[in-house]
Amino acid sequence: MTAGETRGDMSGRGVAAAGTSGDGPAADRSRPVVAVAGGPVLLEPARELRDALTTLGAAVAVVDLAADATLPSGTVALVLGDGAPVPFAEALAANAALRDAIVAVHRAGAPIVAEGAGVALLTASLDGHAMCDLLPAVASPGRGGVPGTVELVAASDGPLHAAGDRAIGRPSAAVALDAGSGASPAWTVGRRPEGWAAPGLHASLVVVPWSVARARRLLAAAGVTA
Repeated sequence: MTAGETRGDMSGRGVAAAGTSGDGPAADRSRPVVAVAGGPVLLEPARELRDALTTLGAAVAVVDLAADATLPSGTVALVLGDGAPVPFAEALAANAALRDAIVAVHRAGAPIVAEGAGVALLTASLDGHAMCDLLPAVASPGRGGVPGTVELVAASDGPLHAAGDRAIGRPSAAVALDAGSGASPAWTVGRRPEGWAAPGLHASLVVVPWSVARARRLLAAAGVTA
């Protein structure tokens, strides 16, 4: 395994009912469910994301990464945003059931989007505590502060963009990674590759604002027509 690879099956397209078994957070089962990580580990889902998914007919189910034992039934996609996960690293490691559920739902075809500090959950470890091990990287506490915005160019096709698309984002400084990109980076920032991209994965320390168009691409990656 090299830093240019992702672990597990990250190449499959999403399916409309890629869920895990068991009782997860409450969700509207009449609509496709997008699980979104929330407090206290990560920031509550942005209003723009909630509104966009609702507009497109999806149900948003907020997941507590430290406390919930599984994902909502019928989860078609998972979104991990920014936040401050380092103080919760031990609790995240102890919640092996949820980490296993995240790996399982992804291998079943559900795309995962991780932006900002949420990327840490997909790495091998955070501050010495085991995480999902879906990315060949190790996360540690970042330098903190609020970096300025950066101009992005999509380096590879992924669930949120096509190669060559442009965006503006803000990097997170809450965590640091020992490997910042893979063989198929999500973005280039100037000449520097950033993050990971595959048909079923977008992982980057850079947070890009959500829009209806972006949410529609996520649902399309999950096999949902919106």
